[in-house]
Amino acid sequence: MKSIVTKSIAALAAATLLLSAPAVSAAGMKFDIKNDSGYIIDGFYTGEDGEWSANWMNFKLNGGETANMEFNYEGGCDIEFYVTWEAEDGSSIKGDETTINICEANTIYFDGKQATYD
Repeated sequence: MKSIVTKSIAALAAATLLLSAPAVSAAGMKFDIKNDSGYIIDGFYTGEDGEWSANWMNFKLNGGETANMEFNYEGGCDIEFYVTWEAEDGSSIKGDETTINICEANTIYFDGKQATYD
């Protein structure tokens, strides 16, 4: 009987640890996006399985500005993304596709050439 009780307590403890451990996914991640370029950023797109999302931004981000973003994506922490910039004629220019660990990103910086994060 003692063995069954001990195993039950151990199983309960293990289940509690699993339920309390944070899931390693990007769902609901919050971060800042900082535009260190002279361009107006008008799009943030994420990719999965060769397909790209709709634009996550419903605003434009001028050079020198920072905005809060929330990333609602049910996937892993390493994400592919690209940004778009507003061209002089009003169209959008697509930036290079980049991969970052969104779970570690507090701020994503764009300098007009590349994206970095901290």
